[in-house]
Amino acid sequence: MFVALRLLTALTLLGASQGAGSTIFPTRVAYSNWADESEEARVCEIVLDVSNPPSREAVKFITIAGYNKFDGTVLAGFLMGAADLTPSGTYQIVRISDAAFSSRTFNSLGHLDYENYDDGTLMATTQDPLVAAAFIRAVIAGVYEVHFARPDSNTEMRTYKIASAPGESVISNFMHCMDGLAVESHRTQSDASTKGSPLPEGGGSGLSIATDQGG
Repeated sequence: MFVALRLLTALTLLGASQGAGSTIFPTRVAYSNWADESEEARVCEIVLDVSNPPSREAVKFITIAGYNKFDGTVLAGFLMGAADLTPSGTYQIVRISDAAFSSRTFNSLGHLDYENYDDGTLMATTQDPLVAAAFIRAVIAGVYEVHFARPDSNTEMRTYKIASAPGESVISNFMHCMDGLAVESHRTQSDASTKGSPLPEGGGSGLSIATDQGG
């Protein structure tokens, strides 16, 4: 449903590659927002860019919440990618064979459905509003880990430990985007119901998120 969303834009990193299976405490952690829209879907995003110079590795972890414009179905989850700085000074996306998100309150394994893309990135999503809300609350809380494995690392995961939450403006922008998304999703589902089309299970979008940032 959702195409890979602009991934791995220009970054400024120098140095040696990170070893497989490492645990990294990144020195550069930056959050931003993006809203992506196509004929099929609209998506709200919290974009996390992390790096740890002098490592040449750059990681992008995108928290997404979106809906299908045809039936109002809501999805939430993440898109993750990694890239290495080449000798020519450009970035090359590397293939991810596995990925995960974990925090004190939520673990993506067993709760999100995974899909690998041809460009090497990976997406994990759910249509369950309770699971989606739990995941997004964990991201907003800001103490979590993102994990991924490269095919050449014998599936050994490397872990980036994130200890900072998105800023108030990033959270506010995301929630405002999601408010609009919920209205549009509900309208789409109402139109589908009026036309006699079957609604997704549960009727409305049902994605309600409390933004308690104290945890």
